[in-house]
Amino acid sequence: MKRLVVIGVMCVMVMGIARTAAAQDDPAKVEIGGGWQYQSLRINDDESWEHFKYGWWADGSFHLTGMWSAVGQVSGMYKTLTEQEGEIDVKLHPYLGGVRVTSRRNPKAAIFGQFLVGAANLKLSLGSESVSDTMFAYQVGGGANVAISGRLAARVGGDYLRIMPGDGSDIAEEALHGFRLSAGLVYGFGS
Repeated sequence: MKRLVVIGVMCVMVMGIARTAAAQDDPAKVEIGGGWQYQSLRINDDESWEHFKYGWWADGSFHLTGMWSAVGQVSGMYKTLTEQEGEIDVKLHPYLGGVRVTSRRNPKAAIFGQFLVGAANLKLSLGSESVSDTMFAYQVGGGANVAISGRLAARVGGDYLRIMPGDGSDIAEEALHGFRLSAGLVYGFGS
């Protein structure tokens, strides 16, 4: 886990050091976005993957400098598992915050990398019974905002998400980890 955190921080730092020669003249001060996401997750030593095809994300960022932004993100993933006991409804909601570094070398596409940390709430429901747990989570990834018109852009991205259960977790004994693909719209305002 430490290795992945170090790699994520190094990627963000390298992108921040690499100054762009032709930066966008007037980047938006605040960006808000949202859209669809696909998430795959697996427990550390388990070979099977769970695929969450129905998910959403929303985030907001505040530009601190030309390249650096503070980011807050929330997302939701949902799935129904069929087990011997019956159908188990799975709901996963990560609440993350961190930093994003953006290159605006190309005025039509802003490429970014980000490192976010926070918590993920996992809830399992079987009939009228449910159990819920909130665990430490981090996410490393990036993507691109491709200009549509004015301050409206389409976003595509990919991330690695890791969820670490604490001692005495009611749901997970081992870490959950996987990859996320996302697509949506972003709108910027202010300058």
